[in-house]
Amino acid sequence: MKIKLPTLWSAFATAIFLANSVSYAQVGINTTAPNGILDVNSTSYGVVLPRLALTATNVMAPATNPQTGTIPNGTTVYNTNRTSTGINDVSPGIYVWITDKWVSQFDRKQSRLYESSIGLFSSAEASYVNIMGLTSQTFQARYTGNYRVELKVNFAGGNAKVPNQGSGGSKSDGYLNIAKASGKFRLKFNGTDYFIPAHAYSTAYDSDVRATNYFAIWQEYSTTLYLPLSANQTVSFTLAFDQDAAPEYENDGNSGTGLGNIAYDIPCTVEITYVGE
Repeated sequence: MKIKLPTLWSAFATAIFLANSVSYAQVGINTTAPNGILDVNSTSYGVVLPRLALTATNVMAPATNPQTGTIPNGTTVYNTNRTSTGINDVSPGIYVWITDKWVSQFDRKQSRLYESSIGLFSSAEASYVNIMGLTSQTFQARYTGNYRVELKVNFAGGNAKVPNQGSGGSKSDGYLNIAKASGKFRLKFNGTDYFIPAHAYSTAYDSDVRATNYFAIWQEYSTTLYLPLSANQTVSFTLAFDQDAAPEYENDGNSGTGLGNIAYDIPCTVEITYVGE
């Protein structure tokens, strides 16, 4: 039996191709020397991952396994959806399926700093007074999880009464008046009140002593809250201060140089930062 030459050559070429396919089971795109199972080389184009709209980190769908069953670990997609159910939420970005959930492959970062105005005053006869710059502010959470709310405030007293000032019933007798001013900051955050007590001291000497009087010696106070928020949730907050009675201060702390001082040198601040699920 004779074998035609073209037929023999075709069989030989097919065998060579199959041998090469088995020996060199790598795929190179725009490269003849792939360094892995798949090597994509380009100076102007990227690899576009499958784009899926995930619904939750614990829900495999809409991804499917063409061989049926659960998709294998390492399945990678680009999620286009953002959810705000408060549980297992997803945000746009790359996710990898590991065991039984989608794990994000990007840092979730969000932080915002709010500052008050400088040089504010408080009166002992007033109730809570809103702090300018930190009134009716809003914050929208980008992710579902825990947020750190850092509040820093500062307060100082005004001018203390000079000793022996006033009638015999004065509460500032003697040669030195060390006066204490006090009050409470209130942060109303998303409808809940959080309080920070604050106090500061001022001094005033009898005029015969000829010593330096001190006022506006501010003290800084801070507190840190960890609060859960949901993606796309918008919260509002207001910072206010209520000064206590101040009989040891000029004008009883109600006016003029006897007023208390808020944010005398530096602003009061509220900083909100996403810290994780």
